[in-house]
Amino acid sequence: MTYADSAYPSGRYTLSHGLEGLVQAGRADDVTTLLLDHLRYTAAPGDGVATAAAAGAGYEDRDMLVTLDHELSATKVTGELRRASTRVGRQMLQVTAEVETRLGTVQPEPLLSYAAAVAAKETPGNQAVVAGLIHSSHNLTPAGAVATELTGLAVGWAGAALRLRRCDHIDAQVMITAAHPVIAELAGECAGVARGLRASGEWRLLGRASPGSDLASAAHETAPARLFMS
Repeated sequence: MTYADSAYPSGRYTLSHGLEGLVQAGRADDVTTLLLDHLRYTAAPGDGVATAAAAGAGYEDRDMLVTLDHELSATKVTGELRRASTRVGRQMLQVTAEVETRLGTVQPEPLLSYAAAVAAKETPGNQAVVAGLIHSSHNLTPAGAVATELTGLAVGWAGAALRLRRCDHIDAQVMITAAHPVIAELAGECAGVARGLRASGEWRLLGRASPGSDLASAAHETAPARLFMS
């Protein structure tokens, strides 16, 4: 849960996951419902499945990870969503490497190989793929990795809602708690979908259904004032 904590230095505190754009568009009256919809229709089908797939990767899966990473970038239809995802992903790789170095431990081969591909700019380095590999290296199952990431998203969403004055501190905790059963359900679903996509190799089927959120993100990208990166 270290990685789901808002204090982890990955830069997630700069993200609102599209909430600020929805607030600017006047479409954020019920931030809890928006969070649950975001988890179901945006985060889980895209990043969640990618995290589960990466968490289940083996030593021979470098090419699969690169393909998955590029396909995931293609689902993020605005530049700010792509930049936010890769910025956090690369930061997670850097922090993890420095921590492991100071502890004197060796990172597993899939993570090292993927990190080398990111450094060589062969692959984008999306947060979901990075997180899946890191969580797998800590012996989390694919479903556990997804649950960790979606919990981190819920915590970040609640924090953004608080900073955007859409809730108070108690409401923020109510929001996160309301997300727990949804996250538990989605984690298992993402792991199942990821197994199917890995077996078929049809990564082009990876995707999400969030046109409203994407339109809000497009407007947010050129907004005259922004508190968050996405």
